[in-house]
Amino acid sequence: MGRNAAAYEDDFYGWTQEQAGLLRAGKLSEVDVENLAEEIESMGRSEADRLRNCLRLILLHLLKWQEQPERRSRSWRNTIQRERDNAALALEENPSLAPKLPALFDKAYQLARREAVRETDLPAERFPVDCPFTLDQTLSPDFPEGLEDGWRPAQRRG
Repeated sequence: MGRNAAAYEDDFYGWTQEQAGLLRAGKLSEVDVENLAEEIESMGRSEADRLRNCLRLILLHLLKWQEQPERRSRSWRNTIQRERDNAALALEENPSLAPKLPALFDKAYQLARREAVRETDLPAERFPVDCPFTLDQTLSPDFPEGLEDGWRPAQRRG
């Protein structure tokens, strides 16, 4: 293990600063190529994970919105809207993720479905195995109809 690889294992932050300095100085033969390539790939995966997580949160709240209309809240609506904005930003900043959207969407739905079962205590059968929403619906600010005004605050118990 070379000096660079040891620094990678022992002091990641210091390693990143050293690698950046080597790249800026044009000292390419001294760069820890293998670990640097791994970190760059990891950064790309993180962006895909970020987008999938936005989709998961939107889908989770759309499922709850659909299956528990009596529990709709401003919080659910705000989460849907915020995560749509975050997804749009992730795609704007990473346009090469667009071709991966269908696969990210499918995985996000499976995660959202499992989470919806846990959060709602409803039987899994209440949530379709295949996503009941299209990708366009999921990302559309106009879906579902009435999202802006279709929620009711929880009733106070007297």
